[in-house]
Amino acid sequence: MFGKLGKLISGRWKTVFIGWLIFFAFIQWVSPHWKEVALDGEFDHLPKEMDSIQGEKRFAEAFPDDLLASSIVVIVRRENGELNDNDMAFIEEELRTRLETILADIDDVVINEQLTVAEANLGKEEFARRKSSLEAELVRRLEIGPIPESDITQITSIRSPTDDLIGEMLISEDRQAALVIVGLSEKFLEYGNRDTIQRIETLIARPGGELFEEELIPDGLDLQLSGTATVGRDMLEARDESAAATETWTVGLVILLLILIYRAPLLALIPLITVGIANQVSLSLAALLSQFNANDANILFGFRTFVEMHVYMTVILYGAGVDYCLFLIARYKEELDAGADIDQAVSEAVGKVGSALTASALTTAFGIGMMVLAAFGKFRDAGIGIALSLIVVLVASLTLTPTLLRLFGRFAFWPHIRSERITATAGWISGSTLMSMLIELNPLSNGWEKVGQAVLNHPRRLWGWTMALMIPFAAVGVLSWNHLSYGLMSELPSDDASVVGAKAIQGHFPEGTAGPLTVLLANDQMNFNSSDAKEKIAELTAILRGKSDELNIADVRSLSSPFGSHEPSWEGLSGIPLALKRQAVNEKTKEYYVTQVEGLSGDTTRLDVIFNEDPFSKNSIARLDGVEKVIRDFFAKQDEPLKTTHMNFIGSTANIRDLKTTTDRDRIVIDVAVLSVVLVILWILLRRFSISLYLILTVFFSYFVTIGFTYVLFWFLESTGEFAGLDWKVPIFLFTFLIAVGEDYNIYLMTRIDEEQQRRGPIEGIRVALLRTGGIISSCGIIMAGTFSSLVLGGTLKGMQQLGFALMFGVLLDTFVVRPILVPAYLVMLHRGDFGKWTWLLGGGAVSTAAEPESPSAELETPADNQLQNG
Repeated sequence: MFGKLGKLISGRWKTVFIGWLIFFAFIQWVSPHWKEVALDGEFDHLPKEMDSIQGEKRFAEAFPDDLLASSIVVIVRRENGELNDNDMAFIEEELRTRLETILADIDDVVINEQLTVAEANLGKEEFARRKSSLEAELVRRLEIGPIPESDITQITSIRSPTDDLIGEMLISEDRQAALVIVGLSEKFLEYGNRDTIQRIETLIARPGGELFEEELIPDGLDLQLSGTATVGRDMLEARDESAAATETWTVGLVILLLILIYRAPLLALIPLITVGIANQVSLSLAALLSQFNANDANILFGFRTFVEMHVYMTVILYGAGVDYCLFLIARYKEELDAGADIDQAVSEAVGKVGSALTASALTTAFGIGMMVLAAFGKFRDAGIGIALSLIVVLVASLTLTPTLLRLFGRFAFWPHIRSERITATAGWISGSTLMSMLIELNPLSNGWEKVGQAVLNHPRRLWGWTMALMIPFAAVGVLSWNHLSYGLMSELPSDDASVVGAKAIQGHFPEGTAGPLTVLLANDQMNFNSSDAKEKIAELTAILRGKSDELNIADVRSLSSPFGSHEPSWEGLSGIPLALKRQAVNEKTKEYYVTQVEGLSGDTTRLDVIFNEDPFSKNSIARLDGVEKVIRDFFAKQDEPLKTTHMNFIGSTANIRDLKTTTDRDRIVIDVAVLSVVLVILWILLRRFSISLYLILTVFFSYFVTIGFTYVLFWFLESTGEFAGLDWKVPIFLFTFLIAVGEDYNIYLMTRIDEEQQRRGPIEGIRVALLRTGGIISSCGIIMAGTFSSLVLGGTLKGMQQLGFALMFGVLLDTFVVRPILVPAYLVMLHRGDFGKWTWLLGGGAVSTAAEPESPSAELETPADNQLQNG
């Protein structure tokens, strides 16, 4: 098959080359921009049946006018005294007024457009029922003044200290700070929030902001920005910056490594062109598939792109793709050295390495593709996207790379084109390059000879000492396997606006103020407006407050206690004015805490729980579990129909808990699936189950060593002294990538060992195979690790840096420890019979040889390294 492909490409290389150019231009033209089809929000990828997702849906039905999905919080504070009357006047007359101007940014020209969007979001039936109220709201906002279409925002509400319902709660107990909460209709990780946040930053910035330039901010008053939407904006910007920097570092490092390897600009350019085109084609195909699925198609399990997916696709594709190109070019140079002309060399190279590259790519693609079994959309879609990119780069390596070699001819080796033969002293690397000089010195050439001899002479000792050094880190990896960070702000740099603002809020308010937990209670047999139901809610509220220390609750607000621990001020009111004021507040309280929607009226109520902890932290999940247990125990003791009350939890903490629940399940499912699939592939290729199992166990062991070492390193580097754990995405991405890539290299080694054992015998064959594969596999491992290091160098998010380092360390550990020491040392012990009666069961036994073992030196002096012929 691959022989025919090689001849076809060699004979029709111009057609193949032009075909690639046409396809590349076409796919770029038809595919949408990545961000147009990418799902922004972290929690949009959760399964629809999760509690928080169902709760959000129920909440939207029960409280359609409260569209708060995220918020921007402006904190106004004085560090050296209480807020005075002048400060409060500034908040209401200047700050809130300017924010209301932003709120009014809806022009009559775009009302119909807004209604169209609402219809798409709500569905035809719900939209028809609410159309009149939506139009009235649009008109009400329009009355403040028309503003250009480009200035439309997602603001749904503004709450300040003068708010009748929660105003008192927006002033700190020390009276030094006050909050202005701007509610948004979009979730916190949405690109649509960025313009609104930018406008508010432009308003309050000091110096340079509008209020500052107009000298409206009282002296000594500090304004900062925070809130869930601001956290989301900073996360998105950090991801975008990291993505751009990572891609730049990836390309730069690949160029550097290729130049070091070849010191021939055109030869280094060939893999770069191949992988660059394959990368753009992969991203375009992914965006196109995502667009189809956004329009109700269901291709590849409903595949959708997400914001940072292209970073993972690019890094993996560059690492694997350059490896594939290097293997092909290595064989091409061997054929030229053996006397073939350029056409023959291209044809033979594709024919002889095609099966090896295909097996390699499919092993990695199938392993990573097992992420399709994940329930969390990001894991599932990442697995599909990366597997797709590996297939694309495989096709490009087998078709585009040969056409480029044919196009450049012997000029590819400039400035060495005068040589009639390409030197083979270093195997597949030009003998005059810097890299070849390093190889001849140590350790990539002579070093492998020494390692191979050490493995033969002292396999048990070498294996034992290596394991002894690795076991402590593996133990840390096992113990810290579930010690993960789900905090978002902990990933951000300390000088980001949301982090600075959050610290300002925490100095005066409970940490959970910006992201309260909402408990939704629904019972279609109850009317929560009734006095009996209100008494039960009061009882539940009191129970929760009674456990405030145990659950770290700062406040609880409900229908029976709408202001929580902050009683409203009725100063200056008495008689009829006081009664009217109380009645107005009670009406607003009822609208806020009990649904008034026709058909649902009274059957749903809400409680807001404010924790003393960051709503994005893992600790807050434990507090939520405690709150849920208290509420469930409470209703379990009630009589019918109250006993059947259904509950949902919504808010940042509820989303984080569902994220943890989903990803914990996914880690187990994917780990088992990846191990099983790769084990089956190894078994099929090697036809020895016990040895295949050992290979799997070595990479599995190195995974825990990598997790442990990464954990220790980042714990040591944590400047705050409070290490929350590795980012929750690190273990699953690391496991999948490391198992797939690690076994990929093991396949190359084991197939070569089988070949050499047939010619040299069971023991000497291992040494020779290690020497033969040492240079090329280690060079490929360095390139793969180099591309992963771009995540560390380019990433500003701690999670991305942790993943990049772990992948880089894991690949290097596998390349320079697991594959050259743990694997061959075990095989030597096995073939020497060191395991006694267990030898046969562990995969040992006589290795049949076609001839008597040859002299090692005779074979090692041959000019061409044939390691790819069967690998």
